[in-house]
Amino acid sequence: MQKIVSARLEESAINEMEKVTRRLGITKRKFLEEAIHKHARELSSKTDGDVWRETFGAWKRKESTAKTVRTVRGVFRKSFERSAT
Repeated sequence: MQKIVSARLEESAINEMEKVTRRLGITKRKFLEEAIHKHARELSSKTDGDVWRETFGAWKRKESTAKTVRTVRGVFRKSFERSAT
């Protein structure tokens, strides 16, 4: 599926893209898609991509599980009450 994206770019970047796409004989769309994919791969290769390392400690909380459940249930119940405005 294709989507339309709008972005404000520096004029110098647009000029450079136009020169490169003309020289290579590719569309601007193809150029941008390849650039985005390449940059995303480079960024993800810099990180380990180890989900366990990235989320380590996310489950550690200062309050007990029971307290968290009580708080969440209280907020959930309160969301069903009508406001008196």
